[in-house]
Amino acid sequence: MIVFLEKVRVKTIFSIIDPVRVEPLELCYLKSVLNDMNIDSYIVDELFDFSPPKDITPDIVVLTGYNTAENEIIRMSEVYKNKYPMLKIIAGGVHVQENAENFRVNTIDYVFHSPSLNTFRLLINKIIDNDGKPLNRGVDTNYKRGWHLGEKESIYEIENIKPDRDFFYKAGTKLKYLDKKNVSLIKGSIGCPYNCSFCYCKLLNNKHFIAADYEKMIEEMESINADYYWVVDDVLFSTRNDALKFIEIVEKRNSNLNIIGYLRADFICREKDLLKRLRNAGIREVITGFEATGNKELNEYKKTTDAADYPLAISLLKENNIELTALFMVQPSYGLKEFKNLKKFIKANKIDVYTISIMTPLKKTKLYEETEELLIDKRPDKYDFLHLVIKPKLPKFIFYTLFYSLHIRLLKSKRVRKFLFN
Repeated sequence: MIVFLEKVRVKTIFSIIDPVRVEPLELCYLKSVLNDMNIDSYIVDELFDFSPPKDITPDIVVLTGYNTAENEIIRMSEVYKNKYPMLKIIAGGVHVQENAENFRVNTIDYVFHSPSLNTFRLLINKIIDNDGKPLNRGVDTNYKRGWHLGEKESIYEIENIKPDRDFFYKAGTKLKYLDKKNVSLIKGSIGCPYNCSFCYCKLLNNKHFIAADYEKMIEEMESINADYYWVVDDVLFSTRNDALKFIEIVEKRNSNLNIIGYLRADFICREKDLLKRLRNAGIREVITGFEATGNKELNEYKKTTDAADYPLAISLLKENNIELTALFMVQPSYGLKEFKNLKKFIKANKIDVYTISIMTPLKKTKLYEETEELLIDKRPDKYDFLHLVIKPKLPKFIFYTLFYSLHIRLLKSKRVRKFLFN
């Protein structure tokens, strides 16, 4: 039995410089399951020139990708089916979990929408045993000229499966977060405990949030020979007790780690007395979703943060020698004034590294429901946060000019220059 695990990617304008390159973590988890089943598997990822092995015919291909890759996943399923007619194709991943109906096509055999790795194991065993009876939970099956729809499935505790790290060691210094090299991804929690209207992750696992086990998280980091560990949970800590627990474990284990993680501005301000201890515990960079500089927009997003706190959050991180990547969104309704205000905010607060995206409602989110009638483009590849999918207030050319001009200040960043010229 041979399985190909393929990450299907769609390029954006920033693919030219690739400021972020990370391992396809979801496939590394699947490979770990297959390893345990003594099944040979190969991760395929064009971003790292990991091509399908030559002269090897797969029995199963698993295709995953971001929301922008929806049509490309379907196209790749057609390519594989034409080449290997007897092949079984599974579509899976985070986007598929909430949008399974979009992948029920003739060239895909199974749409895997379960969050459970144990259900993936069950599916693979069914294929091996040539058991045609569909699973009733977590998987839609292309069955007898129709689709058998599996019920939505939830898990209620983190499954004790660690991702295979062969890909990480093979990719080596190609893995990066801007100027930080040899970066390994770490996943501790599932879902998100907050209710932002634009958030897709909140929907995962049928909205059942599972908190991280910090002991296991730190233990996993210690087992990987990386220079940096990027915890890709939506929030690394949401309460003071979370942070104290993390600090206590690091101090007890005497761990020496360099960690990148997501924190909200309200947490940073509320727990400012813990920032020094968090820095000593390994927090080197914080990614914070500010989204907007005014409370009117934040309230529309149901963000539950106060823009008045943002300058304090930024200064507190600087005082504690913790680097910041600030995340902002611009709305299609922006005029000259709003673009000017955002530019002024970034300059006044001397934000060194930031990203700016165009407000993009993802399918199934509350924001999508609220704006669906306004959408002017529903092509999946345009939902990369760099394209207008809602008609702008300004002429498109002017909007895009102002949007991209906001990025010019990044050239003043030492970190960005180090990345570009290294």
